Amino acid sequence: MQQKQPHTNRVSIRRRAKIVAKQRVMRCLLPVMEAVLICVLPIILIAGPIQTYIYSTGQLLFPIVLFVAAVILLIMPLVYGLMGFLMRVLTGERPPLLCVFDGLAGVENYLRSVKLGLCIFVHIVLWMIIPIAVTAGYCYFMMLRDPSIFGDIEKLSRLVLEMSGLYLVVMIPFLARILRYFIAYPMIMRDRSLGAWQATRQAARAFKGHNLHLIVLVVSFFGWQLVGMWTMGIGTLFYWGYLLSALLMYFWYLEHPDGGENQQSESIPEQKQE
Repeated sequence: MQQKQPHTNRVSIRRRAKIVAKQRVMRCLLPVMEAVLICVLPIILIAGPIQTYIYSTGQLLFPIVLFVAAVILLIMPLVYGLMGFLMRVLTGERPPLLCVFDGLAGVENYLRSVKLGLCIFVHIVLWMIIPIAVTAGYCYFMMLRDPSIFGDIEKLSRLVLEMSGLYLVVMIPFLARILRYFIAYPMIMRDRSLGAWQATRQAARAFKGHNLHLIVLVVSFFGWQLVGMWTMGIGTLFYWGYLLSALLMYFWYLEHPDGGENQQSESIPEQKQE
């Protein structure tokens, strides 16, 4: 059972995780960004046709089903490979980009990655209900307050901006909770007999008592989000690689409070000494 750690130790773990993750990612900056791009590229490629279909037909059900299917059947297996890729980067290795496709290599790996991706997707949807409901409620309140808002472009633009800001603020603590489930990837790589749903539950329990520090971790990356926006999305590739690497290192230090000197783990290998 994981021992409860003092507040100062938790802060130290979070800071160490960020520092080490940044050092390792910077050593393989271009490969890490390329690996993240491989995962993001399918979304970019299907987003255009889906938007065109919606605008031309006005139908939403089929595009939504298609997008969800693409996420579960293609993108989540790529994320499976990405997490394995980042785990190797954190040991000081320079893994080949082909590692990102490990989730698609073989029927067994593919089915495992799809099952885990489906479970994570369900958790994501459940945690997004509250932020979406709050944002929708704000929109409904503003519509009742000023029914003419949809007929005024300036007012409508302001409302969209306010809703976007509100959603991002409300989403921060829920994003921290969502990120916990991505630790299920190293868990299921370590123990192939572990079920997908069980892996997500264990991943959530691994961060028990660390929710506040996960929120702080997410907020601390806000600057990199802005860099991603200013660089037309290019900086976002570094942002996600850095954030996921920091999350992996956070998990590593939770399992090895002594830095891994007296323990060994197959989920996130011990980092090499400088």
